[in-house]
Amino acid sequence: MSNYNFVKSDKGASVIKGILIIIIIGLLCYLGYKGYHILNDLGIIGDDDYNPIDIGTSANVNNQVEKNVSNKEQNVEAIKPLLDSDYGLPEVSSSVRHYYYEQLDDNAKIIYKGLENNINNMKSGNYKIEFGRQFNDLLKTDGGEEKLNMSFQSAWNAFSYDYVDVFYIDVTKLIMVTQTLSLGSLSSHKVELSSGSNPNYYGEGIVSYDDLKSRVKLVSDTRNKIIEQLQGYSQYEQIMYLHDWMINNFEYAATETQADVHNIYGAFTNKKIVCEGYARTFKYILDGLGIDCVLISGSATNSNEETESHAWDYVKLDGKWYAIDVTWDDPIIANKGSLSDEIKRKYFLKGSNDFFYNHKENGYISENSMEFKFPTIERESYK
Repeated sequence: MSNYNFVKSDKGASVIKGILIIIIIGLLCYLGYKGYHILNDLGIIGDDDYNPIDIGTSANVNNQVEKNVSNKEQNVEAIKPLLDSDYGLPEVSSSVRHYYYEQLDDNAKIIYKGLENNINNMKSGNYKIEFGRQFNDLLKTDGGEEKLNMSFQSAWNAFSYDYVDVFYIDVTKLIMVTQTLSLGSLSSHKVELSSGSNPNYYGEGIVSYDDLKSRVKLVSDTRNKIIEQLQGYSQYEQIMYLHDWMINNFEYAATETQADVHNIYGAFTNKKIVCEGYARTFKYILDGLGIDCVLISGSATNSNEETESHAWDYVKLDGKWYAIDVTWDDPIIANKGSLSDEIKRKYFLKGSNDFFYNHKENGYISENSMEFKFPTIERESYK
């Protein structure tokens, strides 16, 4: 009997030991799992080259800093009669599609590519672009936040000048969020781009995704109609007819505070825009024609010796760059008089000798941005 109790007691102890071993192994696995993720978040282990530019949820962090980034059916009148109604639309082929992108530093290029790769996703108005720990080393340096902010502003300026068709984002609602995880003396930083506490980052007047889709379609359809009517002409004729059509159909907006006066949507709907709206619309259509065009910022001095911020375009024709200022070729005429060709093309395909006497380039598109370089235009105007 006593031997039976001994065996029974020994089996019970073995079962308890087995349970304890299982518990210890499970606990070690759990701690290892949690430790791995903590070390991974801190950047001590893991894939530093991982670039999850995709939507995701925010992690639990010890510190979170938000930074604002500092910056109806349209009837298209015939530009010229169609030469052949069977002409198809051309493939967009421009050697300057990424003109401003090419000038960015490595950090700004990462941000630019995040925007570019998610153009369609951002039409939702609240899509989140996650850059992971790609800026971790930068943020650990002295002045890292300021450097990243500058890279971000430069990236946005380059993106918005290269992609003039992205008219629907209000950059003041586009928030850069830095998430910091700390463990003792160790820290790790993750960066994402989102609407922050804003309901979305849509531009003024856009009320929903469906509303945005209808605006994008109107803009695209309008450009296609214009491009279709310009098929069969030389590049010079295409540039000239487009220039003249804009002058005949648009007018300078009375105030810059009106909605959409700075973008292509305002041009195709209200037909009232400011200089930036003229320049962006001109580039947008030339991009569709495959003609190299770069949006330019600077200042101009009018006949009253008043100098103000201004925007215009540089266009490449026959392998050379020339300046075109559609805005100043569309002056307000008293009593709604007509424009002569001489007045209408005073700033059309001009060289530096004729253009820079009252126009001055400024590569600082906005505050807290790098200085961009512009194409060098010919000294003599196009003949």
